[in-house]
Amino acid sequence: MSQHLLDPAWLARLERMQLAIRKAVSGSHAGKRRARQLGSSMEFADFRAYVPGDDLRQLDWNAYARSGKLFLKKYLDETELHVSLYIDCSRSMGYGQPSKLSRSVQIAAALGYLSLCHLDHVSVYAFDHRIVASLQGLQGKGQAHRLLSFLSAIGEGGPGDLHGALRQPGAVRGKAGISIVLSDFLFPDGYAEGLAYLQAARQEVTLVQVLSQEERQPDYAGELRLIDAETGQAKEASMTALLLAEYAKSLRDFRQELAAFAYGRGIAYTEIEAEQSLESVVFHVFRQAGMIR
Repeated sequence: MSQHLLDPAWLARLERMQLAIRKAVSGSHAGKRRARQLGSSMEFADFRAYVPGDDLRQLDWNAYARSGKLFLKKYLDETELHVSLYIDCSRSMGYGQPSKLSRSVQIAAALGYLSLCHLDHVSVYAFDHRIVASLQGLQGKGQAHRLLSFLSAIGEGGPGDLHGALRQPGAVRGKAGISIVLSDFLFPDGYAEGLAYLQAARQEVTLVQVLSQEERQPDYAGELRLIDAETGQAKEASMTALLLAEYAKSLRDFRQELAAFAYGRGIAYTEIEAEQSLESVVFHVFRQAGMIR
């Protein structure tokens, strides 16, 4: 197993976690993903006390007659889940130390590994303006070595175009599932059209925006020639305090716009600093964001 992607010291801890989903999942094959549903064919699991907002149809009236208290029956169904991981490998992702791309690959390794441990179907796509590489239909912990080998081989690509990449044949699964996009979202043509396309394909979308320290708080001074990593265009700039303040405002506005777009469309959104340790990202940031549990 590629130790530079996942630390063996906390793999056991990772295996006990799973992706949190906001919608009911269903499938035709058995998995370890449990979806709470009603029905005579479902496996009865337990009772729990009623809390305001619970579905009243799940109340156990026999328990109420005996105790005078409201309880809900909990049913569990073993179902499968399709998880698609999209890794932006465009030129801008090569920025930073560690690079945004290398941290995104590690995050994808962690999310893919815990999904395989729960028998979810896992597919991974690396993209710039097209799908550069893909590995599809993995299932089971025994496929972890294939996942990590594939991820280890991902390198920096060309200019990025999210919508163009997703519109390629085979870039989006036909089945409903979870799609997680790891990117800085600094696409010259924007991100809205591509994300709307993912949602139209019945995907529950999660955005993980990865930015470097130099992007968040650039420490530049003097006369510089700045080159756009995506387009290659150059621009002369005098890095004054006023210009840096304008840049900080523009970046803040961009992140707020992305967050507002995601919120408005029911998309989960999480910000990641590329310098954060993978362990901190997975066990703290993602758990606090409700991405995993």
